[in-house]
Amino acid sequence: MNLEKLYEISEKENIKIYNWYIEDCNGIYLNYDKINAIALNYDEIGTYIEEKCTLAEELGHYYSNSTYKLNSDFQLRSKQEYKAKKWSYSILVPISLLKEKISQGLDLYDLADYFEVDCKYMIDCINFYTNKYGILAWYIYKLY
Repeated sequence: MNLEKLYEISEKENIKIYNWYIEDCNGIYLNYDKINAIALNYDEIGTYIEEKCTLAEELGHYYSNSTYKLNSDFQLRSKQEYKAKKWSYSILVPISLLKEKISQGLDLYDLADYFEVDCKYMIDCINFYTNKYGILAWYIYKLY
C-alpha cells in the first residue's frame, strides 16, 4: 500500500491530519470526545518511507482502538503500540504477499524496497509474523 492510499483511508474515516511539532516523536494518534486526528511531525519525518510507516502505525491506533494517556504506565503503552504496529504490518506487508516474494528469492533489502519500508521495519514485521504464525521460519532461512 502506498502513502497516497493511507491518506485516502484517513480521509474516508474522517481522521484529520495535522502538521504538529512533537518532541521525540514522528506522529501521534489523538482521540478526544469522538474526534479523531493524527499529528505528524513533518519536520522530523525525513523520507517518504518514514512518513508511510508512521502514518500506517497511527492509523493502526485508530483501527485497533489502541489509545492511551500520555502518563500511562510503560506496560500499557507498549501493549497499545504493539497492537497498532500489528495493524500496520498487515496493511503494509500482507503475509501472503510476503511469503510469495520470499519464495521468488527476494532478500531483506529487496523486500524492504518492494514493500516501500525500511529494513528495520521489514525485520520487525518478519519477526512479528514468525512469532504469530510460526510459518515463516523456512522462508526466513532464505533471507540470510
